[in-house]
Amino acid sequence: MRFVSLVPLLCGLAVVAQGGLNKRFAGQWGLLSAVLMNMVVATVATFAVYAVARTVPGLWPEAGAAEGRFSGFTPWHLLPGLCGVVIVVGMPWAIGRLGAVQSVLLLMAAQLVTSLIWDAMVEGRPATTARVLGSAVAFAGAAIAVWKG
Repeated sequence: MRFVSLVPLLCGLAVVAQGGLNKRFAGQWGLLSAVLMNMVVATVATFAVYAVARTVPGLWPEAGAAEGRFSGFTPWHLLPGLCGVVIVVGMPWAIGRLGAVQSVLLLMAAQLVTSLIWDAMVEGRPATTARVLGSAVAFAGAAIAVWKG
């Protein structure tokens, strides 16, 4: 398995760990305070990664490939950050009410459908029968894990 294949796996682990830990911390501080702490840490870590990538030549060439940083800004550029807030606020809230497995199953269902649409409409990778069936099998396997659970 190539290194790039490990990145989505790490992201999947991070979504569950982040949501579960924020749910726990919300019990101590309240959900919004836990989310605020999460976002402060994320902001500091992002600035650190940005600074290292910009100051160490060759470390991550594609990260700084664009010449005019922040040129051509539109309101659409805010959408990924807002998606992050939805995940950081929504997952611990859902985990607290549905449990981690059900919350992640619903997250996964939305990700599978959205991924098929994104690949077809944005990336030019058609939603072939094999891709749709593979996504359905993956979802069915996860659904079996929580069926009547």
